Amino acid sequence: MKTFSLALCIIILGVVAGTAMAAATPPAVEVHGYLQVREYINTVIDDSRDTGTGVITDEKKKSHLEFERVSLSGLARLGEGKVAYGEVYIHPWLLNSDPSFLYLESLYLDVPQTPDVKARLGKGRNQCFGIVPAYGNRKFSNYSPLEEAFTMDRVLGVQAMSTFAGNSLNFAVLNSQRPGTRYIGMAADSQLDIGDPARGGSLPRTTVAHLCNRDVPADRSGDLEFDARLGRQMGCFNVGLSGRLGRLDSTDLAFLTGKFGSQVDGQDRRQYGLDVTYKRAPYYGTLQYYAGPTGGIGQSGYEILFGVEPSKQCTWPWDDLSGACKGLFVRYTKLDIDVVHDIASPITWDTSQFAASWVVPLPWGSQPGLGAKWLQIEYEWNHEDVPNGGDQIPNNVFFVELFVAF
Repeated sequence: MKTFSLALCIIILGVVAGTAMAAATPPAVEVHGYLQVREYINTVIDDSRDTGTGVITDEKKKSHLEFERVSLSGLARLGEGKVAYGEVYIHPWLLNSDPSFLYLESLYLDVPQTPDVKARLGKGRNQCFGIVPAYGNRKFSNYSPLEEAFTMDRVLGVQAMSTFAGNSLNFAVLNSQRPGTRYIGMAADSQLDIGDPARGGSLPRTTVAHLCNRDVPADRSGDLEFDARLGRQMGCFNVGLSGRLGRLDSTDLAFLTGKFGSQVDGQDRRQYGLDVTYKRAPYYGTLQYYAGPTGGIGQSGYEILFGVEPSKQCTWPWDDLSGACKGLFVRYTKLDIDVVHDIASPITWDTSQFAASWVVPLPWGSQPGLGAKWLQIEYEWNHEDVPNGGDQIPNNVFFVELFVAF
């Protein structure tokens, strides 16, 4: 699949380049890239857990340096306001044969319909459900469990986006996402290197899997999904209401039945959300709530985030805290699943997370060209409602990340 994605990117870039060469006025083409390098600090990478009692012993901790992600993107401004965009991720810590080693993050064409309406065709972030968890909105390097469950993964289809008097109405027809899992407390690579020759490692022992909507390029569903979001601007607040309606196929139902057994009931995915964003420089905050059943498995959660955005000038009460107004945020997330909680199955547990992040720009970071832009210091404290008094999974994460870009 990664070969197909790379070939597709090359073809698209070739088409864009050909268009640029043929046009009387060549479009502006921008190429960008970034690299995330993390030092994970004192992370639990292995342990022993009694499957009957849930008691955990023999924790093994490690600090290690990891090349987390490499991104390469290109944007071309075509005639009549059209914009083409493509972006590829490389995850160096995965095996080359892993479908996510080379991942097509975005490949779309924006086509204006009127000055206030545009259509997006292709693959990219979902602009039609909740708050898009890009860097500008989530403020953390790691996604929260709520974002992983409802809004993180990319979508493939057609999105229509409109603005009017500061408000917005977005609608999408998409290829339905697969139900899948992600892992709370994962530290890239280290947990995979322990134990299992097939690199399954100690991941099930040191992280907590939770149910998520997933983009699976190698195995897409043929069913459609319909998403919509209405946003209203009210002074410093933007309030959004979202809805999603999709249908699961036999592959989806087989996955859910393998995780939840007879609790699976129905083939629909129905989800809704409320989001609120507050912006008043230098302060920034969001509240998100999403809920709804996937194949009859109910899931709901909320997230509260607040902090001070990077700014050139500190304002009260940060006058004497020169670093604080350069990007300091806290976030609390609660994610619940409406199934019978099983001590042997972490995917059935309710979870919560408190996280803090501090972005520290480097003195030379504002210079153009390739260079180290900032350090991001981030800590996640994770808690699970383990049934029958079992021990907590040791899945807290602390890392310092260097962000290099051009």
